[in-house]
Amino acid sequence: MELIISGYGMKPQNTLALYQYEKDQTIQKQWQTSIDNASFVCQADDYLYTVTEAEEYAIVYTFRQRGKEYEFIDQRKLDGGSLCHITYSAIHKALFGACYGTGTVFSIQVQEGKFGEVLFHEIQQGTDSTALTRAHCVVLNHQENEIIVVNIALDQIYFYEVKDGRLNLTQTLETPKGVGPRHVLLSRDEKYFYIITEYSNEILLYENNSEKSLLQRISTLSEDYSGISYCSTLCFSRNGEFLYAANRGADTIALFTVGAKGELHRVEEYDCGGKHPRHMIVSEDGLFLVVCNQNSDNVAIFDLDVDHGFIKSRAASFEFAIPSGVLEIGDHNSSIF
Repeated sequence: MELIISGYGMKPQNTLALYQYEKDQTIQKQWQTSIDNASFVCQADDYLYTVTEAEEYAIVYTFRQRGKEYEFIDQRKLDGGSLCHITYSAIHKALFGACYGTGTVFSIQVQEGKFGEVLFHEIQQGTDSTALTRAHCVVLNHQENEIIVVNIALDQIYFYEVKDGRLNLTQTLETPKGVGPRHVLLSRDEKYFYIITEYSNEILLYENNSEKSLLQRISTLSEDYSGISYCSTLCFSRNGEFLYAANRGADTIALFTVGAKGELHRVEEYDCGGKHPRHMIVSEDGLFLVVCNQNSDNVAIFDLDVDHGFIKSRAASFEFAIPSGVLEIGDHNSSIF
């Protein structure tokens, strides 16, 4: 398993690196570089995309894979503060981004790793133009003709039609007030989507139809937990039968089974192997869960029971300064099942 890890940190600290994880549970660093606050990373074909998350501006970068290393290709500075999430569309040859600090959503053309025209750039606003706005994730559907953007501060989900990389707003969904929607995940058949909330520590299940009906609200925390916690992200098992949710504060990973109608049933809660789990993925073969523990400077790798979804044991852990993003090389769309 080859993993790209990105993290918060400043030059000359290494904030982007490639690791090889072997069956004997050894880990070898293959490549590394330094980019200020490389908080998230995604890939497409031989190209790697990452960001600088800064309060005053946004920077996007491209690298091209060369064997076990990556060669820097291009970068572009954009208007927007605290760029925290990106996704790439191979169909539209465009990179999409969401800025937590300013509520900015953008798309920019990318041809052979080179940035071109800014195709879309907008600050999301609710009915009150002075209200705080925090766009946090951009997720494409499988056909790449629709993108979903989650806005934590506005308690809103935005649906855009995508044409040639440009966005056209088609629908806005209001979540329950004060929940702080943070990330979205589509089911394999796209009949449902799941929203994890930062403030209320829940997963919201919606039917993905014209009405966007709310079907379920379920907590990610155990009933006896009384401390402060904020959800971060969620991911499916490779067969789509189980869902994992990360709790920052409680420092746990919650496991749910997924029913025939998308409904979730809580199974268990596991220690995340560190502090403040920010981003995580399930490996392509479905055997491992990889968790970036931001506040303990480590990445934890867990063995999974593929048939039952259980976390069996912590297989390995390695140091990385303030890790925040992870992807597996070859897994070209880890944010969507």
